[in-house]
Amino acid sequence: METNKLTVYEKTLQKLNEKIIGEVWEPGKRLPSMKQLAMDFGVSVTTIREVLHTLENKNIVSIEHGRGIYLRNDPNSVTSKTVNVDQNIPLLSILKARLLIEPDQAYYCAQNADSILCQELQVVADRLDQEMHVSDDFLKTDLKFHQLIAAGAKEPSLKIMTNSLEEYQISARRMTNTLPLMRTKAALYHQLIAAAIATHSAEEAKKLMKMHIESMILPLTKG
Repeated sequence: METNKLTVYEKTLQKLNEKIIGEVWEPGKRLPSMKQLAMDFGVSVTTIREVLHTLENKNIVSIEHGRGIYLRNDPNSVTSKTVNVDQNIPLLSILKARLLIEPDQAYYCAQNADSILCQELQVVADRLDQEMHVSDDFLKTDLKFHQLIAAGAKEPSLKIMTNSLEEYQISARRMTNTLPLMRTKAALYHQLIAAAIATHSAEEAKKLMKMHIESMILPLTKG
């Protein structure tokens, strides 16, 4: 079984990079709309949106609401900051690392969580559910939910391991967001995990976190 194949997100990012490097669009010029880019690349608008957000975070493009998407004027942003997919840790590898760490964190968090942390987890889970339905600005909220669990576990070694993946977490979540039905699944799992922790059901919290991460791994290992 091939374990390092590129996701649709990664393939699209790579192809868009190639067009930028190949100077298909001149610096400062407006790019096609997200809808048009999605049609050109044969992917969903959601995938294109996440790819463009990644490029915007790298200062390669500028997304100006109401005006369009522009390639930045700074030539260095195009030649030296273009995202190289091959140099990033593969999404599947990140998820496997999370699978080793986060179920145990959920277990210990359920054992140790006080009422304040339980309440905060529920608030974040509710906010995440709302943001997933109205916008694409939920990635930091998603990460915050898992950070609260890591802190609540009170296991320093596991926390160090989680922190080592920190710089990859937002970009990884952009990729998993493009997987089929992932928003719906993630929202449900977060609610269930928060409830398990609130009732101090450690084994249930561990099982749910494992299922949550495995639901992201499965689409990447099919075929």
